[in-house]
Amino acid sequence: MGWLSFLPMLRLLAILTAAVLLSACDKVDYKPVPPSEAILKIYHMGAYSSQMPDDEKEVQGTLFQTQWKVRYKKQGDGWLVHRQLDSLFGRGYHKNSMPNELEKKTTLDMELGPDGVPKTIIGYDSLHSILSKIDQPEDYRKQLLKLTDTVFLQAEQRDAFRLRNFLPLGILKRGSPLAVDGLNPKLETVKLDSALYQGDNPRLELRCLEYEVYYHRTDSLPLMVEQFFFSSSKHRKWKHAAWSPGQVDGIWHFSVERSTGLPCFESRSETGHITLKNAEEKSELPITLIRYEEDIYSR
Repeated sequence: MGWLSFLPMLRLLAILTAAVLLSACDKVDYKPVPPSEAILKIYHMGAYSSQMPDDEKEVQGTLFQTQWKVRYKKQGDGWLVHRQLDSLFGRGYHKNSMPNELEKKTTLDMELGPDGVPKTIIGYDSLHSILSKIDQPEDYRKQLLKLTDTVFLQAEQRDAFRLRNFLPLGILKRGSPLAVDGLNPKLETVKLDSALYQGDNPRLELRCLEYEVYYHRTDSLPLMVEQFFFSSSKHRKWKHAAWSPGQVDGIWHFSVERSTGLPCFESRSETGHITLKNAEEKSELPITLIRYEEDIYSR
């Protein structure tokens, strides 16, 4: 038999091999083993913007760049976590008062239980006293202080850890939905609409698994509205306009290292839509408010 006779068989073998490899890449057996100690460097960006119907581009509001270190250390059946700020840079109207950004200034000490969720969180008390001195219109001041409340920040931190540990153990198939019914009753600051496992993805030479959770809330983001009014001169004529709460759609993206379960990457994007109403001119303006944050982890 000549070598040409083997070509159809080789083609079939190549197709079968490709199919097997694709199938193997399509599924993973997720069984992470957390290290007894690890230090993570985190590079963070927070960007806030808004857009009017006739604008081709978003109008940038406030921008943050932050760097800090997080140290995990095994303790009994849980962990001790210490978070320390390295640097913080802010630019824009809310550079001194965006709570979910300035939260990162605080040094945190957390004790995690065996489920990876904080049992104790120490360090938030100083943030509220600093931001309570900021001169702001009363309506926005209430929102500012609500978001810097120690109890709220601790609950938000617990939810973040719950979501970082949300990926189920065992065989995971790319593109599969993740059940949220069992997690929602445990979440304190957000409720999920759905979740999706997206597959295997390398990040900074780490083999990581990606998933997203989707949610909505009826918070019209008062601080973002205030930012809209004062981040651009053409917006200021609307600063006395009335507006009603609108739906905010959110996507929280997670990437965790396959071997350890530690974070590789995280991002959060929220888009809110409201309508401003000017009673004097009897005019209306629909606007879009946008929040985006991302964290890049390195070992």
